[in-house]
Amino acid sequence: MSNIKIIICGWWFDEFDNKKGQTQFIEELKYLNENNKDISVFWACHKDPIPLIKDNFKWKLYENVGLEWGVYNKAFNDLEFDDNDYVFCIQDDMVIKDWGFIEVCQKHLSNDTVKIIGNGFNYPYDMSPKEEARLSYWLKTKDRWVDYVRPENQHMFDEKVSCLSIRGSFLATKWKHIKLINGFEYVNKSLSNGIKEDGTEFVLIDPFGNTSLYLNAYKFTKYFGQNAFKWLSNTYRKSKWMVECGRGNVDLPQDSETKPFNIPQQFLIDGYEYEEDKRTEA
Repeated sequence: MSNIKIIICGWWFDEFDNKKGQTQFIEELKYLNENNKDISVFWACHKDPIPLIKDNFKWKLYENVGLEWGVYNKAFNDLEFDDNDYVFCIQDDMVIKDWGFIEVCQKHLSNDTVKIIGNGFNYPYDMSPKEEARLSYWLKTKDRWVDYVRPENQHMFDEKVSCLSIRGSFLATKWKHIKLINGFEYVNKSLSNGIKEDGTEFVLIDPFGNTSLYLNAYKFTKYFGQNAFKWLSNTYRKSKWMVECGRGNVDLPQDSETKPFNIPQQFLIDGYEYEEDKRTEA
């Protein structure tokens, strides 16, 4: 029998979107965990969780390296899976509109034609693994994309690939597909600061996060194939099922200018969600 393993990247807990006491997501996970014998929830945390999590879930505190991709992969090493278990990886600054996405994802993943599902469609990227990674510009190194890959997996990065990508905020797959690619990749370095051209210093969250994202996109695309991808929506970060926050914020300044992606309908779980989205189809 296949079970459902939900791994939560714990960082924001009950404080995000500039509000405190945001416990709805946690409480609903608690209900799922307690009332479904085939569902188990594990909090993989990058800082000490709040009592509501400590008292109601299995959890572990990990070294704060690798952002969400890093903590998911560390959790993989501590949990037990069967090949056909459904695995959901979810960031905790998430607004869930309808938990029915679990059943929907199960249905599409069940026959193994679809191997990975994201929420809102994300930007693709053509990667040449032997070229210098963008992160290296900020770190003032010459490291290539492949240099950020775990040594045991570097042989996988041997050709240029047009990568489809899925954000680490939400993805659904099966354990056997994660096994096929030997887990997730992540930048195994502590976050550091960069300096913009105007002299402004900033934390390199996006360069670190995007490097990990596209390293995994490379493996997903190369080993699963583009036809194995599905998304819940063609809108960045958003679907009728959930809203992925951006750095803890539900709404971002660029949202008003972000249009739905013009992608083939075959990539979408339910087709186009809104009438206005259909107009993006060529």
